[in-house]
Amino acid sequence: MTLDTKPAVKRVASKPDVKKFPFFHPFSRRLHICLLCMAGFCCTTFMRMHIAISMTCMINSTALALESAVFPEAFENSSSIFEELEPVSNGACSSNADVNKKVVVDYGGQLVWNSQEQNLIFSGTFWGSIITVLPSMFFINRYSPRYVLQAAVGCYILMTAITPYIATRFGPYPVFISRVIMGLGEGFILPANNAILANWFPSAERSTAISLFTTGNQMAGAGGNPVAASLCASSFGWPSIFYFASIVSTIWSVCWFLTASNQPSKCKVMTKTERDYLDANVVRRSNKTNRSLVVPYSKILKSPAFLAQLLCQFVINFIVTLLQIYLPNYFKDVLHLGVIANGTYTSVPNIVNFALKIVWGITIDRAKEKKIISGTFGVKLSQSIANFGGALFLILITYFVDCTNPTLGFVFFCMMYGCMGTLVSGFYTSLLSLAPKYTATMSSISVFCAMMGRLATPAIVGLIKKQNTLSEWQTLFLVCAAANIICGAVFLVFGSGELQEWGLEDEAKEMKTLAEKTPLASIQNLPADTEDQDIFQSALDMEIPEIQLNEITLTTEERQRFQRRIREDSMCL
Repeated sequence: MTLDTKPAVKRVASKPDVKKFPFFHPFSRRLHICLLCMAGFCCTTFMRMHIAISMTCMINSTALALESAVFPEAFENSSSIFEELEPVSNGACSSNADVNKKVVVDYGGQLVWNSQEQNLIFSGTFWGSIITVLPSMFFINRYSPRYVLQAAVGCYILMTAITPYIATRFGPYPVFISRVIMGLGEGFILPANNAILANWFPSAERSTAISLFTTGNQMAGAGGNPVAASLCASSFGWPSIFYFASIVSTIWSVCWFLTASNQPSKCKVMTKTERDYLDANVVRRSNKTNRSLVVPYSKILKSPAFLAQLLCQFVINFIVTLLQIYLPNYFKDVLHLGVIANGTYTSVPNIVNFALKIVWGITIDRAKEKKIISGTFGVKLSQSIANFGGALFLILITYFVDCTNPTLGFVFFCMMYGCMGTLVSGFYTSLLSLAPKYTATMSSISVFCAMMGRLATPAIVGLIKKQNTLSEWQTLFLVCAAANIICGAVFLVFGSGELQEWGLEDEAKEMKTLAEKTPLASIQNLPADTEDQDIFQSALDMEIPEIQLNEITLTTEERQRFQRRIREDSMCL
C-alpha cells in the first residue's frame, strides 16, 4: 500500500500564531548578523577599492607627464609645457593665461606606472573573481558559508598587507598578481553572504536586510576615502592605507569567528520570541548537504526575469566600478582637485547613497507588508529610479561640468548616487525572490555576470580614455547613461519580484521523489529534534499541496505531532 499524494480534500496550513520580533531592536540577533555582514562587506570593499585613491598618491604624475611628452627638450624645461598646481587646491583650470600648458596635479608619489599598467592593476581582482565565482556555489552548498566567508576575507587581508612591499620593490606586474590572488577570495564574498542572509530573514524583511548589508559598500567609500586621503597626505604616506585596511579587517575577522552563525538554529544567543518568529517565517535549510541538489539550470537560464537581472548586474557593476576606481582620477586630472578635496568629493556622494538606500528599503518593505504594492512593482519602481535617474544626471555632468565649476559636478554626483540608492530594492531583491531554494546557484551565476561587468570596465576605459582629457570623460559618461537607459527598459519589461513557477514546480517534484524513495519506517524513527526537515516537508507537501514552502517551517511541537500521526496511520496499514 502506498501513500496517496493527491487527496480529495485540500487543506491549507496556516502559519503558527507567533509574535513578531522587530528587526530593529537592541536584542535582535538577525540585526546583529546583518550588521556583521555589512561590516565585513565594508572591509572587503575598502581593501579592493582604496587602490583608486591610493594610486593617485603612489604615482609621480609629473614624471609620468614628462615621460609621455612629445618633444625630448621638454625634459630639460618642463615649465614650458606644464603648470603644476598645489596638491591641496580645490579645483582650477589654470592660473596662467597660456592655454598651451597642461595642468598637472601631483600628490607626491614616487612610482612611474603608465595608464596601461594602472588599468592592469585595477583589473586584477576582477580576473581572480572570474575564476572562483562559479565554483563558489559548490563550496557554499557543501561547506559552512560562515567559514567560506572567513577564508575569503583572510585572502584579502594577506594580499593587502604585502602590497606596499611588492609595489616598491618589484613593480606593477607582481602587484597585479597579488590583486588576482585577492580576487580569488572575492568570488566567494557575495554568494556566502547571500546564503547566510537567506537563512536568517523572512521575505518581508529582505529588502531592508539587503539595503543594510550592502551599505557596507557606501561606508567603504564614505568613510574609507577620507581616511585614505588623510593617510596619503600624512607623513606615513600611501603604504599606511594598506596597513590600516589590513588591521581593521583582521579585527572584523576575529569578531566574525567568535559571534557569527549560518542560521538561527545554530545561534546560541537569541531571545525565545525571536527564535519562535524565525521558526515560523523562515525556511531553514542546511547548507551542507549529503545528496546532490538537482538544479534546473535550463529553466533558470531561460527565465526572462533572471536574464533581466543578469543584465542589470553587468551594467550596474560596470558603472559602479567606473565610479569607484576611476572617479578619483577624474577629480584629480580633469577637475584638478587636491588630495583632501578629492577624498571629500568621493565620500559625500556615498553618504547620500547610504541614507537613501536605507530609507527606500524600509519604505518598500513596509509597502509590501501592507499589500500596498506587489513585489514585482516594488523591484521595477526601484530599478527604474536608479537607471533612469542615474542616466539623467550622467548626461547633465557630461554637458555642464568642467574644471571651472567642480561644485556643480559634486552636486550632480550626489544626486546620481542618491538615485542609485534604490538599486538593492530593485534587481538585487529580485535575485533573492525568484527562487529562494537556488539562491547559492543563482547568486554565483549573477556574481559571475557582475564580475564580467567589472572586468569590462578597465578595457572600455582604456579604449576611450587615452590622454585623460575632459572630452574622453564626457564620452565615458554618455556610454554609461546609454547603458543605464537600456538596462532600465529591459528590467521594466521582464523584471520580477515574485517566486517563479519553475521554482515551485521543481520543489514539489523533488519532495514527491523523496517521499517515494523514503520508507515509512524511516519516517517513524526520525528523532523529533532532527535538523534536516526535508522528509517532514515532503510528507507535509503530500497532505497539504498548497502550503507555502518558502514562507514557513515546522516547529518542534508540530514535528512531534506529525510523527504521532504517521505512527497512528502506519498501525492501520
